Amino acid sequence: MSAGGMFMSPLASHLIFDCSVWASGATGCGVDAVDGAPGPARNRYVGLMERDREHRRVIRMLFGALVIVFGLQSMRFLFGSLSWYLRDTLGIGVLDLIPIALAPFLVGALFPVLARVVGFRFVLALAAGVLAAARVGGQIATDPAADFWFAAIATAAFVGLLPLLLGLGRATLAGGVLLGIAIDTAIKSLGLSLDLAYATGLAPIVAVFALAIAMVWAYSELGGVTIRGVGWRSGLPLLGLAPFLFAQLLILQNQGWTAAVIGGSTEVAQLRIVVLNAVALYVAYRFAGNRVMFVLATAVVAMTLMFAEGPSGAFNLLAALAIPAAAVVWAGMVPEPEHERMGASGFYLVAGAVLLLALGLAYYVPLDMNLGFDAPAVRYFALVLLVLAAVAALKKMPSVAPVERADWLLAAFAAPLALASLILPSADLPIEESTESVRFVSYNIHSAYNVEGVFDVGAIADVIRDTRADVVALQEVPRGRLLSANTDILSLLVADLGYEHVAFFGTTDPVWGNAVLSRYPIVGVDQEYLPRVGTPMRRGYLGATVDIDGTQVLVISTHLQHLNDPDVHETDPEGDLLPVHREQIGVILEDWGGYRPAVLLGDFNARPGWEQIELVTSSGWIDVWTEAGTGDGFTSNAANPMHRIDYIFHTEDVTAKDAGVIRSTASDHFAVVADLVFE
Repeated sequence: MSAGGMFMSPLASHLIFDCSVWASGATGCGVDAVDGAPGPARNRYVGLMERDREHRRVIRMLFGALVIVFGLQSMRFLFGSLSWYLRDTLGIGVLDLIPIALAPFLVGALFPVLARVVGFRFVLALAAGVLAAARVGGQIATDPAADFWFAAIATAAFVGLLPLLLGLGRATLAGGVLLGIAIDTAIKSLGLSLDLAYATGLAPIVAVFALAIAMVWAYSELGGVTIRGVGWRSGLPLLGLAPFLFAQLLILQNQGWTAAVIGGSTEVAQLRIVVLNAVALYVAYRFAGNRVMFVLATAVVAMTLMFAEGPSGAFNLLAALAIPAAAVVWAGMVPEPEHERMGASGFYLVAGAVLLLALGLAYYVPLDMNLGFDAPAVRYFALVLLVLAAVAALKKMPSVAPVERADWLLAAFAAPLALASLILPSADLPIEESTESVRFVSYNIHSAYNVEGVFDVGAIADVIRDTRADVVALQEVPRGRLLSANTDILSLLVADLGYEHVAFFGTTDPVWGNAVLSRYPIVGVDQEYLPRVGTPMRRGYLGATVDIDGTQVLVISTHLQHLNDPDVHETDPEGDLLPVHREQIGVILEDWGGYRPAVLLGDFNARPGWEQIELVTSSGWIDVWTEAGTGDGFTSNAANPMHRIDYIFHTEDVTAKDAGVIRSTASDHFAVVADLVFE
């Protein structure tokens, strides 16, 4: 048994065996005996000691990395459950969600306190076991309520483990976070950004079991451990965990954000991020403790947060530099533990996690209610927090690298996943050629969450596939929001369905908005934001000029505001939305300018007969339902359809042969389908 704990690595056992061989005479096996041993024996002993220390550092960093992988997956799932299950499905108010969201983070604060009472090693095993078990349970569970609880429990354990990781040494937290982010992104790249926590089937369950077993093994190899912590002054930079992870989750590790702003393919974006994560590990190893590099790196990450929405050229360069730069920043923010008290470590790291939650909520809550600021303001606030934490870190920055030859771990783990993600086969488009009509579909996909609050991109793809559509206009399409686990849903749909021509316009930010998918070439793209008129959410329209057998057809996908004044909306929804819709529709009609032929599709959040719909039809647009539809045509809400608010309009030189809806609970809207003939 080792002096510090119950576990002994094989290398340490080998070292003791060799020591006993050297001391087979009368010298014994103490330090003096080794010092007095012949030169080769002493050098061999010192070399074994160094390799054993490096072995333990790598194992501890791997343990920390696996904790980070499970923690990030669980936390992303928790964000999705709060928004789409608790708020959207169960109807819990936004303000009521805040204490529910905060609870797991506060529970996590109990773990470092408990470590002082019952022992560090026991609580470390308890927290890691709870995290692994809850993560496995969440992967197996299919009920959204169970999924929420598993994610909440895993998040609590993850938050509690953060100060315990620092207790294992600076490399475990600093290097473990960097390696964990790299592994997590590599795993996501295998599914074209689909979070492992949302993947279904046997293979994802086996993968999570394997990761859990790897974490248990790494724990068993930790060796002797004692409580270690930082001081209240030296630990202040740990609050930088919040802006660091916020930048990583929102932008730097987000392939959808990168592809949307730069305009490149998602496959190239994800490979680029995986490669840059490997570079980040080397940079953290090479430049740790370099104050000049630390300051420059902080400036790069701060500028990336500032210019995250473009221009594309500037963001392209900044984002490429920011991933390695963020590694240097984080390495400089994590201090070396200096005593056996964990009070400051626990407070700062738990507070950093809570602050991360606050940043996430502050970024998305203004989409539902006016708080006096919008999402970009939250990015700028994160920028300020990052700079303040960096200034605090400059006073006592560790000079020892937090990463020691861990690049081979990432290469062995991430490279096959990244390569596999690039050779995923694309689907063949299941469409039969037709010279009589062209099939159009308008579909609000509700961020791929069904009426029960379950995330299911495959179900959305099935609905679109079954329509055998030629051109599809989509609304509420996320390409990497924290609320949808940073999943690039547009790329997943394109890969599954096989549409070769795609256009996208992010409205609230670069990764949420409208899209057009087409089997015909898209030869031109126009996009415009719509007036907010005092409402919190920025909306827009996407105009794609589609070449349909030589005819240039303007296809417009849009999504109008759904709510203005809740009190007025309850009794007079038409009157509530008319002032907003009048201006939003006015912009669309003005930019349209009478171009023919054209098709206007989208979620108008207005019912037939309302004045705002009359504005559209009186301008020369024809509603396909009045021309060729049968039945009520209700599209919302899919759980209890009572209204028709999704439309396909066309200009007078186009004829609708047929129109209908696809009744499915894959979204909270039904898809509208129309067969159009172009004269």
